[in-house]
Amino acid sequence: MKYRIYSMMKSLKGDDMKCYICGNQAIKKNNRSNLCEKHYRFIQMQKTAKGDKKYVPNIFELEKLVPKDMKCQDCGSIMHWIDDTNRRLGAVLQHYRNGTLGITCLSCNTKHGLMVGDSYKDVPIGHKLCRSCKTIKPLDLFYKRKDCKVPYPMTKCKQCNHEAHKQWRINNPEKYIASNKKQNDARKLKGG
Repeated sequence: MKYRIYSMMKSLKGDDMKCYICGNQAIKKNNRSNLCEKHYRFIQMQKTAKGDKKYVPNIFELEKLVPKDMKCQDCGSIMHWIDDTNRRLGAVLQHYRNGTLGITCLSCNTKHGLMVGDSYKDVPIGHKLCRSCKTIKPLDLFYKRKDCKVPYPMTKCKQCNHEAHKQWRINNPEKYIASNKKQNDARKLKGG
């Protein structure tokens, strides 16, 4: 009898664990292995909504919100449930200001929080909101970050970036001189 219980317990561990909601393959995350990726994410969405004191939809309501092709309804990017290598495309629950709900990528969810009202949906393709002057401008008026694999526009437009840098130079003259000296020395070493 003991052997039978032990073998049953052993078979419940590891790769053959199934999600108790849908029956799909369960994942092991935070010492829990009874949920698939989607339902694990749903539980996270519910906890976040509760913590933010927002409406907490049940599992069935969340199920209805999931796009069939897993494309973000705001930007059209393909989303995933859990992928630690690309968090910005992770599926999150979006509470729109008009009271409706949706599943969007984390990138769009963050942008919604920065915009006045739900104006994020009104930003034309190829444009972006400047976080400093709060105006929507074409992408060519933003410097690109070059410290990542895919260069993406900075949060401030070129004009606001220039103003912020000018103010920093005035407020930090010693740091500015040291930074200039470091860049000039590096340029001399390269022979340029």
